[in-house]
Parts: sequence; structure tokens; C-alpha cells
Amino acid sequence: MKPWLLDHQQLLSQQFSGNTLPHAILFNGVTGAGKLELALWLINLLNCQNASQVDNKQGPVLQSCGQCKSCLLLKSNTYPDLLNVIAEKNSLGVDDIRHANSFLQKTAHLGKFKSVLIEHAQTMTLAAANALLKTLEEPSNNSVIILLTNDIEMLLPTIVSRCRVLNIRPNVGQTLLENMPEVNYSLQSAAFSDTSMAFVNLTQLPELTDQTINEAFTHFKGCYVNYLQGQHVESLLLQQLLNNEHALRWLEQITVNLLREKFANINDENPLLSSEFLNKVYKVIINGCKVIKSYTQANKQFVCQQLIMDISAVIEQAQINEQES
Repeated sequence: MKPWLLDHQQLLSQQFSGNTLPHAILFNGVTGAGKLELALWLINLLNCQNASQVDNKQGPVLQSCGQCKSCLLLKSNTYPDLLNVIAEKNSLGVDDIRHANSFLQKTAHLGKFKSVLIEHAQTMTLAAANALLKTLEEPSNNSVIILLTNDIEMLLPTIVSRCRVLNIRPNVGQTLLENMPEVNYSLQSAAFSDTSMAFVNLTQLPELTDQTINEAFTHFKGCYVNYLQGQHVESLLLQQLLNNEHALRWLEQITVNLLREKFANINDENPLLSSEFLNKVYKVIINGCKVIKSYTQANKQFVCQQLIMDISAVIEQAQINEQES
């Protein structure tokens, strides 16, 4: 279990012991934060027939035994009182949620609780969210709904308000890396400057732990910085935005790190990449990403093309200003 999940385990253990566990819990955190790990721990605890308390330095935590009939069925994914709702396509439809609602209305076969786990809850359609809302408002007895999301803003406020929200926020920088022994430290210097390493977070673990992704990031960073400095590589940058699932995140990350280096007076040799210029570019990137996130049916190619055009306009204006000064 990741170290930063311990506080949440302790809280949920206390609520479980005191019979005050919420009927709906929403785990919110970036990809890699440990949401699913925490959810599975809780589900195992809910259904274990011989749960026991384990003491550690930060306090006691309840743990499932791993050996009883319920635990063994959970390990084999055949436990009858757990339903894992997974989107068949890019979104969770109303039929998926109606099935979950019907599942919760039935009496538990083995244990006390009926549990539903909804991964990627932010992908629910409006109809699916409204169907779930009815169950959240009038929960059945001994039912627990666990939702996982990496973008709570995409959920209906009425859904969020009817759940107990646990925000999973790991430490950043060296503390995070020390808590992640599987991180390949040889990748760090290639992917991050000394300045940006102080702000490393879980969203950046793909390029810290995977050599291929790290190399793609390094290539993308070089291409993007050259583009900001006036080299005409729009088509190459556009293709990477369209074909690499991490590219939009990298755009934001690299721009922010360039700004940090400006404020720290690092790499100040290029007058074009001023803090004012980078701030304008950052605003353009944020607006473009917002469109893609807000409209699931948005034409990504069109939005990315517009994004490149808007950044190019900022670059051209900066070049004009530089020539006139």
C-alpha cells in the first residue's frame, strides 16, 4: 500500500468499526495515486469474515485476512456481492448504471454488504449520472458504492455532494520518489531539470518509470522548445499531440517548468522565452485542454490544430515585439 494512503485507511477503518461508513465514497486523485488500490482494500475489508487490526507507526489499520471464503472469492473475481462497473467503450452508459442499481437492491448472498465499484466515474453520460443519483439519494440497506475519478470537475455536482469525497494527494518532489521504490531513477535526469524535479508529481510517473515514454517525452520537449523559439515544426508537433496520449499533459508541464526556470533565473539566455510570453502560451494551452475535457465529443484534431495556431500567433507577436524593441 502506498504510504500516502495510510491516513485514508485509518479513517475508513475507524468508520467501519463504528458502523459510520458512508454509503457512497468518491476517491479523487490523479492516475497512479492509488485510488483502485485503496478501493480494493476497502472492498476486501467490507466482505472479509475475519478482519483484524494491524498496528504500524502511524496508527492501527484494519486488514482482511485473505484466507476466508469471501477473500478467496474476491481474489478469483467470483465474489457474488461485488459488481465492478467498467465502461465497454469510452463512457459509462445508463444501462451500466441501471444494472448496478438493480444489483444493489438484491440481498447479499454471503456477507453483510453489497458493493459496487465504478472506475472512471467521470466518463458517465448525463443519463447514467442521473440514474445513479436516484440510488445515491435513496440507498438500499447495507450497500456501499465506491466511485473512482481522476477529474472530479467532470462529475455532476449533485453526484459529488452525495458522496464522501476523499482526495488522494501524495507528496511531490524527492519525497514522492523516495516513496516509490519502483521508480527508475536513471530516467530522472533525462526527463527533468533540477528545477522541475522539485515539483514532480504522480502525473509524471509514466515518463519516470518507462524508458520508451521517457524517450518520447525528451523528443517532444526538444521539439516543443524549438517551436517556441521560432523553428517551424508545427506539423510535427501537431502529429505528436494527436498520436501521443501524454502530449497535451506534456505541453502544460513543460510550459510550467519553463516558467519556473524563468523565476529561478535559470536558462535566461533566450529573450523570446520571457515569463510574459510563456504565461500567454500557458493560457492558450489551458483553454485548449479545457475544450477537450469539457466536450467528450469534441473533434480533437480540430482543437489541436486551433491550439497550434493560437500558440503560433503568440510566437509571431513576440517576434514582432522583439524586432521593434
